[in-house]
Amino acid sequence: MIHLGDIVIKKSTYNKLTVEGEIQTEWICGCFETVDGFFKFCTEHNDAMKKTIEAQIDELDMTIVIDDKNSK
Repeated sequence: MIHLGDIVIKKSTYNKLTVEGEIQTEWICGCFETVDGFFKFCTEHNDAMKKTIEAQIDELDMTIVIDDKNSK
């Protein structure tokens, strides 16, 4: 745990479940996961991850058009 003044934050570790069991892994770049579950990507991986996430949003059909300005 990390203690910041009166705030106590549970340090999250990134674990990968494999056939050998749970193996703890470590980030080898500047990417990280925040304690509240958000990911921050380093400059090397940011563009690739943005494209990957946007592709998954499209693939999973997670959005709808609410105001199409071109249809007017």
